[in-house]
This record gives sequence, structure tokens and C-alpha cells, in this order.
Amino acid sequence: MAIKKGDVNYVKKILWPDENVVLTARQRRIGPGGSMITPTSVIATNRRIIIVNKTAMGIRKDIESIPYKNVTSVRWEHGIITSSVFLRVQGFDTDKGFLKKGREEGEIDGLSNGQARDLSSYVQKMISGDGGNGGESATQDGGNGDNGSFCRKCGAPLPKGSNFCPKCGAKT
Repeated sequence: MAIKKGDVNYVKKILWPDENVVLTARQRRIGPGGSMITPTSVIATNRRIIIVNKTAMGIRKDIESIPYKNVTSVRWEHGIITSSVFLRVQGFDTDKGFLKKGREEGEIDGLSNGQARDLSSYVQKMISGDGGNGGESATQDGGNGDNGSFCRKCGAPLPKGSNFCPKCGAKT
């Protein structure tokens, strides 16, 4: 999983002593859901998800911290050019940032397909209790449908060798 040094620089002053950055993802500048001037950055650590929303031409940065213990579900919506990751977060139902307009899920859109896959897989692993790997890769197989991978539509764990998701029925 890729870690972009520029994205880590946004949050290095707020990282906890025992916290390690595992992956970073950034909204594309061009394409569906992208942001030409101020793309959002997502930093996944071994303890939480940190979302950096840049506004005012990048001068102002709003930072949201979401501990994995508050994330109740994650799903990945795969698009042709870009993908979105949706998080359902306990206690964020009236927040003005991540969960705008009373939505039940927060959307991180405009991510490259690979970044969205890696982010959703890692978050799923962390919220399912399988994340005690000290920041290693979220899947052992690169997310190709073997043991340790997750459904691209709903985020459910996939049994080894399965062709369809047992939860939503999507083809794997």
C-alpha cells in the first residue's frame, strides 16, 4: 500500500506516539468526484482514519479523526474511472463535516480504484478485529479474490475461492 509523504506531512504533528501511517489515498484532480484545486487526502493509520479536507485554495485544512472503534461498516463502490469508499460511523450522525446533510454514511469519493480497494480492505480488516498486524498490508493476496479479500460492493469478507459475495451476491 502506498504512502505519500506529502499527505503524511499534513498529520505528522497530530499522530499519537504509538501510531503508524499504513496507507494514504488522495482524491483525483480530474474525473468523477475529483477536486481540481483542493483534493481531499485520507490517511489510514494503525489506530484511526484521518481525513484532510482542504478549502480556500488549499490554505485552510479541516482535519477529521475517526477511530476504527467508531466505524460500524465500510463499503466500496467501484466505478469505471474512480471509486468511492463509504463509512458508517457511530456518533457522527449530526456532524457537519464527513456526514453532511444528515446522511448515515460518509463518502470519500474520487479515489483511484486501487486506492479505494486498499482503503476499504484495510478499514474492513481493522473494524473486524483482524487488524493487529502492526500496519502490514490489509490483504495478503493483493485483493484478487483469494483468502483474505473483501467484496468490492459491500465490503464483506469473501470465503476462499468464492465467485459471489455471500452477503450481497455481487460477482467477485
